[in-house]
Amino acid sequence: MVLRADLLMQKIKDEGLNVDTAKSVGFVFGDRPDGGDPISQFVVNWPAATYSARWSQEESRWLLSHNNKVNLAESGVILGPTTFVIQMVRISPSEYGDKFGGVTPLSETIGSGKAYVLRDGELFVTTWNRAFEGSGTTFTLADGTAMNFAPGQVWVALTDREPEFTSRNVENSK
Repeated sequence: MVLRADLLMQKIKDEGLNVDTAKSVGFVFGDRPDGGDPISQFVVNWPAATYSARWSQEESRWLLSHNNKVNLAESGVILGPTTFVIQMVRISPSEYGDKFGGVTPLSETIGSGKAYVLRDGELFVTTWNRAFEGSGTTFTLADGTAMNFAPGQVWVALTDREPEFTSRNVENSK
């Protein structure tokens, strides 16, 4: 899809339309805080899928795999963000399902809980907070300061299962 922003903006002006501004999703971008634990990879498991990633120092981002297969874009580039968030939430069956009887899970993202923020090859344990449905989710460090995300893409995994982390210094699980 190709968009001619200049023509769209002229149409908005000609028709006197209002342009809404995007709401903040709560993310804060900036310098990496001190106190992260160096890790080389992580794994997040759900009942029917697994996501894993390894840190690429050369590309300064997490390179993703889905169900043990490298997660490739149509172009052949490995997908991966500069910041990956693993947000611990309560997951329960929802009222929705498929024609085969499968139930769509409901991830509860209003409230607060633990989250792992992975950036620059480091793991930060944070607290997530989302006060109500229309608000963004914030992430804070133990001292109460905002957790800065790295510039670039952010991927968020909602899970109720503790992830596995592999230390960069000692190849064992944390």
